[in-house]
Amino acid sequence: MKNYKRIFLLAAVAFLGTVGLNLFSAPFAIAQEEKAQKEYELETMTVTAEKREGKIQEVPVSITALSDVLIEDAGIIDVEEMIQQIPNMFMVKAGNHTGQQFFIRGIGGATTDPAVGLYMDDVSISSAFGYDIELFDVERIEVLRGPQGTLYGRNTMGGVVNIITKKPGNQYEGKASVTYGNYNSQDYRAMVSGPIVKDKLLFGISGIKYVSDGYFDNKYLGTDDGDEKDDTSGRAHLRWLPTDVLDITLSGNIDTYEGGFDSFAPISEARKHNTMMDYHGDVENDANGQSLRVVYDAPWFKLTSITARRDLECTQTFDMDFTSDDIYRAYQKNEHKQWSQELRLSSLKDTIPLEWLAGAYYFDEETENSLIYDYRQGFPAWGLPPFKQNQPNSLDTEGHAFFGQATYTLFEKLGLTAGLRYDHEEKDFDGKLYYDQDLSAWGMLPITKEGEKTFEEWLPKFVIDYSCTSDLMTYVSVARGYKSGGFNMWSSSLTYLSYDPEYSWNYELGLKSSWFDNRFIFNTALFYIDWKDQQILQLLSANDWVFKNAGESHSQGFEVELLARPITGLELTARFGYTDAKYDDYKDPLAGANYDDKRISNVPEYTYNLAAQYRYASGLFARVDLLGVGGSYYDDANTQKEDAYEIVNTRLGYEGEYKGFGFDVYVWAKNLFDKEYATRAFDMGGGNWFGRGGDPQTFGITLTGRF
Repeated sequence: MKNYKRIFLLAAVAFLGTVGLNLFSAPFAIAQEEKAQKEYELETMTVTAEKREGKIQEVPVSITALSDVLIEDAGIIDVEEMIQQIPNMFMVKAGNHTGQQFFIRGIGGATTDPAVGLYMDDVSISSAFGYDIELFDVERIEVLRGPQGTLYGRNTMGGVVNIITKKPGNQYEGKASVTYGNYNSQDYRAMVSGPIVKDKLLFGISGIKYVSDGYFDNKYLGTDDGDEKDDTSGRAHLRWLPTDVLDITLSGNIDTYEGGFDSFAPISEARKHNTMMDYHGDVENDANGQSLRVVYDAPWFKLTSITARRDLECTQTFDMDFTSDDIYRAYQKNEHKQWSQELRLSSLKDTIPLEWLAGAYYFDEETENSLIYDYRQGFPAWGLPPFKQNQPNSLDTEGHAFFGQATYTLFEKLGLTAGLRYDHEEKDFDGKLYYDQDLSAWGMLPITKEGEKTFEEWLPKFVIDYSCTSDLMTYVSVARGYKSGGFNMWSSSLTYLSYDPEYSWNYELGLKSSWFDNRFIFNTALFYIDWKDQQILQLLSANDWVFKNAGESHSQGFEVELLARPITGLELTARFGYTDAKYDDYKDPLAGANYDDKRISNVPEYTYNLAAQYRYASGLFARVDLLGVGGSYYDDANTQKEDAYEIVNTRLGYEGEYKGFGFDVYVWAKNLFDKEYATRAFDMGGGNWFGRGGDPQTFGITLTGRF
C-alpha cells in the first residue's frame, strides 16, 4: 500500500502544480495570443493508437509518436535506434536480426512469445526473430506503454509498437538516398509513389540495401568482419478507390538478411568489440508478408477488414562456447508461418457523446524449429565420444478473440471509457530429443515430448479522462495485462514441459498539456504494475533451461515528455522515463536462492533523450541528441551490472530546392565519443561472464534527392 500511496501522492502534486501553472499563465497567454505565429506551433499529430483516428494530446494513453520528419531528422534507420527515443523502453540485443527482447516499464522477457507487441500497418509481427527490422518509407511510429490487450490482444502485456508506413496518394513523389560510413557501411534507399489512374488507382514502391563489414574483430582468426551485414528489404502498396466510401489496399513486403554471428566474448573484451571464437558463425533471415486492407465508410459506421499472412525463416550457426577452444557449436533453424483476419466496426470520427469500436480477430501460426548441439570433443573425462544432440519441435497455435471499447463524454469534458476482450488460444506442441549415436551406456536416451494447452482470459480496461481546458487533459486508467502460457521447446526436461500464463494489473495516472499557443507541450504519466505468475528463465544445466511461473513482482515509475519550439526553426525535446521494477516473491529452488527485493534483470533504472535541433531559413540544418540509459543488472541475483551510460549523436546538413526538386547533404556521427557498453551479458558458469558490445562510434555522409 505504501507504493500505491507514493504513486498517487506524486500524481496529485503533479496535477495540482500543472493546473496552478495553467491558471497563473492564463493572462500572459491571452496577452500574447495576437503575436503567436503559425510557424511557432508544434505539430499536432493524429494517431491511431486506439484503432481510430485521434489527436495525440486527446488520447488518454501514455504514448510517444515519432513522425516521418523526426525519424529522418534524427537519422533513425532501424528499430533499435527508434527505441532509444522512447522513455522507459529498452531492447536487449543478442545479435543482428536474431531474437531480440523488448522491455517497456520493466515488462519483457525471453519466452518464445514476446511481451511487447510489434505491428506494421495493423498486422502483428508475432515472432521475436522478426523484431530487429530496418525502417524506411515510414509515416510515423506510435509506442503505447502499458497493457493493450483489450484492443490488440496477445503479447501486448508491456505495450505496443505500431509502425505505420506511407500510403500512396494522388501526387507523384519520390526520394532516393545513398549513405557511406566507416566500417565500409553503405545504405541505399529509394521510394516512388503516385497515381496510375488519378483518384482511383494509386501505387507505392520502396526499398533499401544496407551492407557493412561490422564492428567486431576476431583476434584468434585474425578477421574483422565478425558481424558483417547484408540487408535487403522492399515494400509495395497498390491502393484502389472504386467509390468515395471504399478504400482497398494490397500490400506486400520482403526482407532478406545475411550476416555474421561472431560478436560474443568475455564482457570486458566484448565492450571493446574483440572476440576469440574459433568458428565465425552466420545468420540468415528470409521474411515476406502480404496484407489486404479494406475500409468501408458507411453513413453511420466504419467497417475495416485486414487479412494478412507472413512467413519467416531464420537460420543461425554459432560457436556455442564463445572461445578459441573447439568445444561445441550450435545450429538453429526457425520457420514461422502466420495468418490472421481482423474485422472491426467503429463509430465515425468525432461522434460525440458516444464513440465505440467492436471487432473480432482470428489467427493461426505454425512454427517448426530445429536445434543441434555439436559436442566437438565429447567429454573425454567420462569416456563420452564426440556426438550431436538434436532437438526438433513444432508448435501450432490457433486463437480467436472478440473485443470492444466505448467512450461516453459528459458535459463535453468528462470521458468514461470501458473496454473488454475475450481471448482464446490453443497450442499443440510436439518435440523430440535424440543423438546421432547410441549413448544409452551414459544414460542419455531419446525423449519424446507432446502436449496440448488451452488458454483463455477476459481482459478489461477502464479509463476516466477530464479536459480541464482545451489544452489540458488528465486521465486515470486501470487495465488487465496477460500473456498466455507455453511449452519449453528447448529443454530436455519432462518435469517442466509447460508453463502457465502470467498476469498483471496496470494503474496509470496521466496528464497531457500544451502551452503558449501550442509552442510547448508537457505530458507525464505515473504508473504502478502488479505482476503475478511471472514467466522466468531458470537454468537446469549449462545447455538446458526452462521457463517457470516463479515470480511475483511490481514495477512503478513515470514518464515525462517536453517538446518546445521557442523560436522559428528551433526545436527542443526532453523525454525521461524512470522504472523501479523488483521481485516481491521469487525463490529459485534449483539454485537455492532467494531473489526477493532484487531488481528485475535487463531493466534500466531510467532512460532519456535530450535533443536540440535548428533548421535555418538558408537551408542549413543542425541536430544533437544525448541518449542516456541507467544502470541495469544482467542476472536475478543482481551480481553483474551494466553501469549507466550516455551516447551523443550529431547531424549537420544542407537542404536545398531547385525547380521543384530537392537535394540534401548530411554529415553525421553516432556514439560520437565512442562510449563502450554491452547490449547483453550472461554467465557461462563459474562466474565467467560473456556478452555483446553495443555499436561503437560510426560516422558518414548521406546524399538525398527528392521530388
